[in-house]
Amino acid sequence: MTIFPECYPCLERLVGLAVHLATQVPEVRRLAEKSARRLLDQEFAADAIPAAIANRMLHIIHHLSGNFDPFAARKTAATAWAARMHQRLAPAYGDDLESLLRLAAVGNALDFFREEDEAAREMLARVEFDRAAVTAFRRELAGPPGLILYLADNAGEQFFDRPLVSSLRRRGWRVLYAVKAGPIQNDLTLADLEASGLREALEPVMDTGARTVGLELHGVSPGFRELYDDARIIVAKGMGHFETMSHLGDPRVWFLLQAKCIPVSQALGVELNSFVFSQNIG
Repeated sequence: MTIFPECYPCLERLVGLAVHLATQVPEVRRLAEKSARRLLDQEFAADAIPAAIANRMLHIIHHLSGNFDPFAARKTAATAWAARMHQRLAPAYGDDLESLLRLAAVGNALDFFREEDEAAREMLARVEFDRAAVTAFRRELAGPPGLILYLADNAGEQFFDRPLVSSLRRRGWRVLYAVKAGPIQNDLTLADLEASGLREALEPVMDTGARTVGLELHGVSPGFRELYDDARIIVAKGMGHFETMSHLGDPRVWFLLQAKCIPVSQALGVELNSFVFSQNIG
């Protein structure tokens, strides 16, 4: 997904929040914010990808502050809250494929820019897909089983992902649950997954070899790239993966997300805050 004018203030807001969380030292805050904003102004262009700019800004903030996980406390709190919400919501969903996809999508309402009450309203409402490729996905699953690469998104979503991952495995598919190689924004890492107590339940698990919002293939580990190339199906959770992968036009990729901002909703052709399950067919 290429950039929209509305992405600029959102990226500015990310800089402010990340700097605020990264350090309390005024001089370091000023330097980190100035440096990140300079990069934003340099790279904000018509062919840019918003999440790719965010990745580079966050790496600058991490380096200058010496804090490589400024969202740690927020991730811990969000994970505990997500566990409670999943326990409350899961009984309302069935165990058929579409219900499990909808339950996984509900988890994507979690976001560090949203207050809990706003996310709770979205999650407690009956979630229906505004755009759904469930029938096409079911046909794909009916073929000879192979490797499904499941690209996780935010910390806390693992509770909502687990039932879908388990169901896909029961169909005979090998499902590899992929997380980030280290902290970036509020994305799920191996450490976050272990702390939640779900690593064993979601195994096999691996990291991408990169600390990026979404997936930038030029930065992943050789081992992950080999598995990416071998995958028959790639389920990509969240807006960051849509931003960084939709331009690839790879039909193996199925995006599962809530369109929580106007640029993403417009790129998908849906209303703001719609839930989407869509094949990446260009």
